[in-house]
Amino acid sequence: MKKIWAICSLELKQILMKPQNYFLMLGMPIVFTLIFGGLLGGSGNDKVKIILIDEDQSKLSASYYESLTHSDLVSVEKGSYEEAMKKIENKKASGIVTIAKGFQKHILDGENAKVRFQSSADFTGGASVEQALETTLKKMEIEVKGANEWSQNSGKSWEIMYDNIHAKAESVHVQKESIVTGQKEISGVSARAAGFSILFVMIVMLSATGTILKAKQVGVWHRLLETPVTRAQVLAGYIFSFFLIGWFQFGTLMILTNLLFGVQWGDMLGLIVLVSVLLLAVIGLALLLASVVKTTEQQSALGNIVIISTCMISGLYWPIEIEPEFMQKIANFVPQTWAMRGFTELIAKGGALADITGYVGVLLLFAGIFFVIGLTRIRYD
Repeated sequence: MKKIWAICSLELKQILMKPQNYFLMLGMPIVFTLIFGGLLGGSGNDKVKIILIDEDQSKLSASYYESLTHSDLVSVEKGSYEEAMKKIENKKASGIVTIAKGFQKHILDGENAKVRFQSSADFTGGASVEQALETTLKKMEIEVKGANEWSQNSGKSWEIMYDNIHAKAESVHVQKESIVTGQKEISGVSARAAGFSILFVMIVMLSATGTILKAKQVGVWHRLLETPVTRAQVLAGYIFSFFLIGWFQFGTLMILTNLLFGVQWGDMLGLIVLVSVLLLAVIGLALLLASVVKTTEQQSALGNIVIISTCMISGLYWPIEIEPEFMQKIANFVPQTWAMRGFTELIAKGGALADITGYVGVLLLFAGIFFVIGLTRIRYD
């Protein structure tokens, strides 16, 4: 065991003593999580900013504006046309809603009132905003019609009844809940934190296992085999160092993402087992790649192609649900997919070790296949 640890500690020093390695191991995953987590991990509740120009200055135009302030889709504020255009140019608003003069008169006369919506050239959500504007307008027309009927029968002002109807209508709220059928989605930031942690662990493992090829090139490998250690001890020392480096990286990333982004990784025992078998699968894959090439340059080129493409397929960059169906089927044959399913179970569902045994088993199978192929193909001479 001392011989294995001696080889392991030597490898750890070579990797951990280089400051630039920490940027790849820790800095890049955090940066990518921040960027992609913000792009893909939003809550979906960001409202479209629009500016309302009220040319009618009437009771109903003011009520229309007030109704829009309760919308779940748009965020509205009043302003002039010049102010609105300036905000659109500065990307601080996406559109302009204009209430023309005669708005209230058309509604009271039972005529179709119109509001005009103008949007910036690069805005793609115009149809949804127009639907929200039209829905609010139709609701107002119904309320005014009821107020007019009451006014004609009672001889009182329609404004009083309209205020009563409108107040009661605005007090009714629909509570929205998502129906989840057997699945619960992992949040965007949490998914990206897990995904990019896996990605950069794989990249670091690829670089780490490349030291075997480098050791062969500079003669260190042959000198090690001439010392009183067995081939198994040499390999065990290297593999153990890769495992510890992987855990150092993943463990540190879990702490940082928890502190910076509030990611809750879930059950600790399940997490330890899942990360451990994932690291074994990743190390096995890296060893397999190292066994089929002759130089570190070849391994880097081939490894980057394999890692980046399989990470894309398995949904580490984005939700796998947005991929075509055939790609989702292919994703079942890469280990990252099963790791992400395990993390989803722990993070989103609050699962424990018993809930991820299937995913752990699949990752162990990947690790076994990779290790068998990789170790049998390694050239010791």
